[in-house]
Amino acid sequence: MALDLTRLRIDQRRFRNHFEALARIGATPDGGANRPALGELDLQARIWLQERITRSHLVFAGDPAGSQSAILHGSEKNTPHLILGSHLDTVPEGGRFDGALGVLAALEVLLTLKAADYVPPIALEAINFTDEEGTHIGTLGSRAITGRLTEDDLQHPFQGLPAFDSGLTRIGLSRKSLLQARRPADRIAGYLELHIEQGPILAEAGFDIGIVTAIVGIGRLTLQFRGRADHAGTTPMALRHDAGRASGIFVAKVWDFLPASFPGCVINIGNMQFYPGTFNVVPHTVDLDLEYRAPDARQLGDLQKALIGLAQDAARECRVALETGPAETSPAVSMDHRLQDQFARAANRLGLRHHRMPSGAGHDAQSFADVCPSGMIFIPSVDGRSHGPDEYSHLEDCVNGANLLLHAALEVAETYRHTRTK
Repeated sequence: MALDLTRLRIDQRRFRNHFEALARIGATPDGGANRPALGELDLQARIWLQERITRSHLVFAGDPAGSQSAILHGSEKNTPHLILGSHLDTVPEGGRFDGALGVLAALEVLLTLKAADYVPPIALEAINFTDEEGTHIGTLGSRAITGRLTEDDLQHPFQGLPAFDSGLTRIGLSRKSLLQARRPADRIAGYLELHIEQGPILAEAGFDIGIVTAIVGIGRLTLQFRGRADHAGTTPMALRHDAGRASGIFVAKVWDFLPASFPGCVINIGNMQFYPGTFNVVPHTVDLDLEYRAPDARQLGDLQKALIGLAQDAARECRVALETGPAETSPAVSMDHRLQDQFARAANRLGLRHHRMPSGAGHDAQSFADVCPSGMIFIPSVDGRSHGPDEYSHLEDCVNGANLLLHAALEVAETYRHTRTK
């Protein structure tokens, strides 16, 4: 009897069991997850995933950048791979759903198809990318595969080279191997990713699914204000070269300036370090980590220039020096229109209410957009919360997303089969 692909659904119990088992690795007392990339808990999650894959009799593969894959081979040898995936690493003290949902849903898609004895016309690959969150280098694994990772990137990890090298050693890699992970574009048939929305739009409007139309551009920059250390009690305020004051003026200027000059853009100051960092010494140095997001490349570039200009103004006002580190940017990209339509058709067949929307967060799908057809779907986030322990999505929504990923992957695979037989 022929297999009725329209009736296939994931195994909800297996999917939930995998999710709960992974969530115990790096679990925090308040219900979150703490698995920063290349740390000990990230390593434990990697070991767990490899064991799940091999026990399921799928093919396990690891690449030179540390990304891990489960592969369901196609009916023909040497076909390109349709990649489904996301990441298992988290931000410090993060949530259980960000990234993990996409990896486990991708794995569940392959397990469901294997159990149904479905033989795809192309290889299907479920992947866990290294360091999506940017503990060391943002979207490292997906950028390595698509050739967007550079030698210069490897020289400027956010936590410095010693910490980066130590983390790579922990998972059995070195910087020398990372650039070897690049794959030829003709070996990638497409990329599909399921993710939580990380915002309130879907939940508030009552949609089951968000179909991503575009992903925002992201820039990251370290600013260093350098002044002079002085006694905090005996040095008159007017005579100080206060790096702390300069950083404060910069922060205030940014908040006043951004909404009017760059509507639709956002910034975040995620970290500030004061040196020497004591009560009675005027700070001689402040390091400030800045992230900024814009809907297109032109605005991203203009916003970076404007932010540096504001920092220079603050430095001059306080008679301190300013140094800027190398900027890391992920360009704004559009998702493939054909894949958007395939997601919509599959959602309609599954009876899921869907909404097309841009993503204000960066994702691994960004790395693939100029290499192959790339598509992404969201499920609702309760109260729009993410990157914290209160991040949550209902099981029903997680299952809906996984089933939509399953049927979108089937449509892409069967379209490939019909194209080849014409």
